[in-house]
Amino acid sequence: MSDQTSRPPRSWWQIAIAILLVLILLAVIILGVRASISSWLGLSVAPSTLVPITPAVLENVTSPTPVGSLAKTAELTALPHTDTVQTENAYPAPSQPEDTLGIAAEIKQLAAQAGWDIPLPTQLPEGYHFQSAFFDTNNKMVILTYLVTRPLPGASDPSLTSTESITLLQAQKNDFVPMQIAPNTNVVDIEVNGLQAAFTVGGWDTEFVKDSTSPNGGKMVSSWRNDLPVKNLYWQIGKIYLALVTTDADVSQQDLVDMASSIGK
Repeated sequence: MSDQTSRPPRSWWQIAIAILLVLILLAVIILGVRASISSWLGLSVAPSTLVPITPAVLENVTSPTPVGSLAKTAELTALPHTDTVQTENAYPAPSQPEDTLGIAAEIKQLAAQAGWDIPLPTQLPEGYHFQSAFFDTNNKMVILTYLVTRPLPGASDPSLTSTESITLLQAQKNDFVPMQIAPNTNVVDIEVNGLQAAFTVGGWDTEFVKDSTSPNGGKMVSSWRNDLPVKNLYWQIGKIYLALVTTDADVSQQDLVDMASSIGK
């Protein structure tokens, strides 16, 4: 006769606990790897594709550079835009030489307000020129805007032009929109001056959402959309996080990389 030791069957709750522990462990590992990669690339990933945002409070540091009557109609925001305007000069201004690419005395005032030396580009896509500088006091973010004015394609009136912009964002933190990417963002790993950088296409679509429980009757909410034709380049110089943002179809990924590569040199 042989002795056989029988093991009692595991109860369902023991199995459930084991599965739960495995899921928690996997979540911690995945989040840890994701955070590590984001830190390595200088990226910050928003907790969701839909996030509330802190309204920007902009202080005008520089006066816009007059370009015909464009200075009266240009509107500066943290995101690029396209306007159709009538200008006194139907043709875009040529790219400015290195010593005039927006490096003005006012930029030094901006650096004093921001608390860091503002790295500026020495190379811009063809036709672009420095327009204005703003400082977001809520997010401690520098907003530099560069514009180009081109004849409107297909227009018979040469005074009809279209305006495109490239926005350069700088901050010492990148845990807020628009310095963040969303969890569903399609990221392409690239390099800027031999350092890791990231290129994406898409953008944050911001709108006011009504909320009767809110003191202001609602809040500003941004949702990431991969279908928006917005090009974004994210990278880091020392302790400063930077982003280039544009909707200009004539500005390629390489154009943004070239502009970014000239910053801080």
